[in-house]
Amino acid sequence: MKKIILFLLLASAILYTSCGSVDYNKTMKVPEDLFYKGQYLDAARHLLPAVNKKGKDQLLFMMECGYMLHAGGDTARSNKVLLPAGKLARVIPVSITQQAESLLTNNTATNYRGEDFEKVLVHMYLGINFLMEKKNESAGVEFKLVNEELQKIRNEGSASARYKQNIMAKYLTAVAYEALGNENNDLNDIEFAYKELEQINSLNSNINFVREDLQRLSKRLGYDDDYAKWVAAFGKRNIPEDSGELVVIFQSGQSAVKKSRGKILEDQSMNAAINLSFSGITAKQGVTLAAVVATLHMAENPIPYFVARTDAVKHLQIKAGDRTFRTTMLEDISSTAIKNLQDDYTMLRAKVAASLVVKAAASIAAGVVAKEIASRAGAGSFSGLIGTIAGAGTGTALFASMKPDLRCWRTLPAKLHLGRTFLPPGKHTVTIEYIGDGTQNIQQRDIEIKKGEKTFFNIRTLI
Repeated sequence: MKKIILFLLLASAILYTSCGSVDYNKTMKVPEDLFYKGQYLDAARHLLPAVNKKGKDQLLFMMECGYMLHAGGDTARSNKVLLPAGKLARVIPVSITQQAESLLTNNTATNYRGEDFEKVLVHMYLGINFLMEKKNESAGVEFKLVNEELQKIRNEGSASARYKQNIMAKYLTAVAYEALGNENNDLNDIEFAYKELEQINSLNSNINFVREDLQRLSKRLGYDDDYAKWVAAFGKRNIPEDSGELVVIFQSGQSAVKKSRGKILEDQSMNAAINLSFSGITAKQGVTLAAVVATLHMAENPIPYFVARTDAVKHLQIKAGDRTFRTTMLEDISSTAIKNLQDDYTMLRAKVAASLVVKAAASIAAGVVAKEIASRAGAGSFSGLIGTIAGAGTGTALFASMKPDLRCWRTLPAKLHLGRTFLPPGKHTVTIEYIGDGTQNIQQRDIEIKKGEKTFFNIRTLI
């Protein structure tokens, strides 16, 4: 009777997980199609019901919808979605039942908690929204949260991994705190911005506008030795007096998405980990490595990997007034995603293999017990068949249902670029040329620059 109950629970868990996956894909289909047609706000509108409904995919829907609103220029509503998403990412619970379902079937039965880099980007996009709304203090708060998340990631993994620094976020932190310092006439905020710029330069010393900023802020802070050092290193940069600023944020392409690694036994490194794990357990009679391998032959690797998508436009060439400048790539989201999951695979492979071996061995042992019970009950020649069904058969069905969690933040760009220049106050026609997609695409926009203020352009390409 207990074996029958276990089988029914297993079947219901498999059904529950399959339905959950279908619901997620079904919910995302229309909004994602609209988004990649450039209909950002319509896409968000279709996703809002899922955002407001509690469930295992709610955080992911919040991130997707919040970004759609950001891309559509509705920063206020974007913040209303992303602010609770940032909090949810920190405290999202996983129940014992969900954990059991995850072990029995696949990770899509659990609450989506977000990849490390996705949690960082929630706060970064909040910061960008606040900058565009000229809410510099709120922007500073979000960029500090970005740095806290990055520090936590470095503490938990390799502190030397350069990709775990987000230069885009660090630069926008400097932008926010400089603006806040100007707003409140507070040199402490200006100094904080300067320190961020120094750190960026230590990571990448070839960013032209950072060189300009280091000279400008060191001179303003009265750091004469530093100013002389930057002039000697980069040549003297001339900043127009009484000017305003144009800051162009360029988000290009489509970020990497998750794919399955295929059958678990096709991965040599996982195979080796399974062999090692089996040697470390005390197997019951009838439980052999060959039996474990046979039980796992249909199992799909539960740890996915990220694959890059399209990113055709390499940078923007921008002409405004008598100034011509280009955007510089500061953050490669796709590469970060790929490396993030590679790191996870290296760390989790042994743990996953051990868990799989224990579960496979348990299912085989259950078959051995079932065979003995059937034999004592007088099943005769059928006892072997009963053992096979209860053991390897059930184990194979269990692992065949195990799927990798392919959920991810699909509407993100592949890369983040930034360009910055100083312009005299007044109205300007800005010419934007898209470089690298094989075609000549030029647009013009009219802007107004105000003395001492920053004007932001936020541009997204989808190819």
